[in-house]
Amino acid sequence: MALKFVVGLFESKGIAEDAVNRLKYEGVPATNVFVLLMHETTAGVPAAITPELAALEVDPFVVGNVRETYAPFIHNGETAVFVRAHTEDEVDVAVATIRLYAPIKIKVVATGEGAPLSHDIL
Repeated sequence: MALKFVVGLFESKGIAEDAVNRLKYEGVPATNVFVLLMHETTAGVPAAITPELAALEVDPFVVGNVRETYAPFIHNGETAVFVRAHTEDEVDVAVATIRLYAPIKIKVVATGEGAPLSHDIL
């Protein structure tokens, strides 16, 4: 099989790092996993964090305006995770693991002459 890369695009760097940690736990060698911050933003809170901020707003132990107090610290942008896979089983493990973290998109990209450029999973 030609070398393939599974690419997962995440809304934030924190979620991508969680996916990377899970990939390593599932047995993917650290040398086969790469993270790339695509776009750093301070413009808004990622959708994945919105429910957590809403929950903090009603927490009696949190004082003040949660969005104004904590949102400026949540500034990670879109982040891509690349997983190098040598077999179809490795591709399947990477795709299944990345899916657990609700990526924006997953692609499998093949290398080699005459290989298909890519196909979307999500």
